[in-house]
Amino acid sequence: MGMRSRVVLGVVALAAFSAVGTAPAQGAPAAVGTYDEFSRLDQRSAGQFGTGDSVAGQWSWRTEPSGEYTINWEVEEPENRERFRRSADGEWLLLDGWGKKGHTYYEQRVTSEKSGDAGCGQMTPIPSEGGRQHYVRWNIPAEGYCLDAEGTIQEEKGGPEIRFRHRQVWSPPQPCSNARFKDRVCITQHEMWWDDNNHPYQKTLDRKVQLAKGLGMAFRIEQTFPQPWSAEMIRQWDY
Repeated sequence: MGMRSRVVLGVVALAAFSAVGTAPAQGAPAAVGTYDEFSRLDQRSAGQFGTGDSVAGQWSWRTEPSGEYTINWEVEEPENRERFRRSADGEWLLLDGWGKKGHTYYEQRVTSEKSGDAGCGQMTPIPSEGGRQHYVRWNIPAEGYCLDAEGTIQEEKGGPEIRFRHRQVWSPPQPCSNARFKDRVCITQHEMWWDDNNHPYQKTLDRKVQLAKGLGMAFRIEQTFPQPWSAEMIRQWDY
């Protein structure tokens, strides 16, 4: 799942790599799905996650007139959104930043990005695309892959820079279920986050998040750091 809205804005964001660079290597396996099939980012889709009937959070996607995709992770502040766009070649979903419409916006820009195998081995630099983070591959490869990004986050109108590191391992589609939705297929994001936002540079997050094909975000969440916590999708709808 940027500095991400969960860190700068205090939003619980979920947001969310065997091929290297900006295009599949020669002889790479064919894609086994696309990110939009699992995230439903190109639909007016929404969902709630929690435990039992207790709602811990809510997400909703929309496509902006600019063609960007934005996701909101709040119920009371629907204009607090993370902003994504497709890469020029269509192979990646890029994270630009997040903020509240008409108010503070936080730009996230990477200074280093690498991609490798599911064990985060054979890491190779990813060419920059305007400094935006290569967040996830649009075409899902048959094997897992790792992304490791470092950079800075800064309020658009100025202010101190915050250093961050975001490491992700994306796993290919596998069968999944939760208490409400059985016999589904999910991709999994395992993410770790470090920053120096009002504290010494340190790790602040470690969790796994499943996205279910045809349903969307936060199908299951298993957080191990900074404290154990779990939740799962309890409702999903289009609007």
